Amino acid sequence: MRTAPAPKGRTRYVVLAAAIWTMTVLSLVPLAIMMLIVSLWAVSVGEFPPFLLGAALVAVVAGGALTLLYYAPCMRRLSLPARLAVLGALAFPVSSALSLWATLSV
Repeated sequence: MRTAPAPKGRTRYVVLAAAIWTMTVLSLVPLAIMMLIVSLWAVSVGEFPPFLLGAALVAVVAGGALTLLYYAPCMRRLSLPARLAVLGALAFPVSSALSLWATLSV
């Protein structure tokens, strides 16, 4: 059984969205590793690291903001790959700045 070919206009948006989200996730990896190390260090001493609650709150607020933007009427007109590319382009500078700030402030 043959499958239908993908529409020509969407392939570049899929590649763009994948590239942007890959860079976004990779920019958060050093921050996640640093938080894991500090958390394990604090737990081994016997203290609960209070910054974990703040980090969880930031993650929930950022996820909520991206979800609200995903369902915004102006974004609903875009195709799914284009919408994901726009959201990735908005999330990348924030995650990169947060990761750089956390890495350089140590």
